[in-house]
Amino acid sequence: MENTAQLQKRVASYWNAKPCDSEFSARRERSREYFLEVERERYRLQSHIPGILDSIDWRGKRVLEIGTGVGTDARRIIGHGGLYTGINVDNGSTLATAMALTMFGLPGSTRQMDATAMEFPAASFDIVYTFGVLHHIPSVDSAVANIWRVLKPGGELVAMVYNRTSINYAVEIKVVRKLAARALGVPGVVRLAGLLGFPQPKLERHRELARQARGMSEQEWLNRNTDGPDNPYSTVYDADQAARLFSRFAMRRQEVHYFNHEHWGPLGRVLPASVVAALGRRWGWHRVVYAVKKG
Repeated sequence: MENTAQLQKRVASYWNAKPCDSEFSARRERSREYFLEVERERYRLQSHIPGILDSIDWRGKRVLEIGTGVGTDARRIIGHGGLYTGINVDNGSTLATAMALTMFGLPGSTRQMDATAMEFPAASFDIVYTFGVLHHIPSVDSAVANIWRVLKPGGELVAMVYNRTSINYAVEIKVVRKLAARALGVPGVVRLAGLLGFPQPKLERHRELARQARGMSEQEWLNRNTDGPDNPYSTVYDADQAARLFSRFAMRRQEVHYFNHEHWGPLGRVLPASVVAALGRRWGWHRVVYAVKKG
């Protein structure tokens, strides 16, 4: 069986090859237009993120972002006056973010570093921001312990983890996609799904992996249905599980956001924006935790 260290290496390799949100632009070069295109698409689909970022007082605060993608949120944090440091377990995301900061003439630093073994001194940061990362870390308890260590007493944590009580998990992943997976082997089904607006290459990869697998655990199914069919690891949290994960912190609140209507093809496209937003606030895929280091 694969141990945690081996799994963590696969996680790093996966995100090194495809930094988070890099699929939002088809441009090969990391140009200014590339980063702006990624930003537009990220915030179009996940329109709650700018509101979250804009609600936080970053000015003059030492900020650590764990998992930077291609630096989209980093640029907004720095624009609001945050004294920025970003880390990634992989080199690809680290380089992409460094390139974005340089291209837009922004201060800040990025380092390749494992969140479970951070090299920063204790009490180094006023705010730790990590959006969509902790649920990909097999040794997540070690990462949370390191976050607690590097935060100053009274420092803030803003963390997004995938929500167990979401439409995306409880309906799509647990039910709809399992039913759909049985149909992928039928000739013409993948092509028809592509014509309806579903991602055909991703469906073809799901079909290929299903043919190779003799059986699939619930964990493997979850992995493959969060961030792509080859994603090595993901987990999900309900409110109680998230509270336990951050039990060393004083919990301020939890929020949920983001119903991705595009997963529902033609049906999703006809839903009014107000309905999409309301579904996200009640059964969204993103569980956002706001907490403070005690002491």
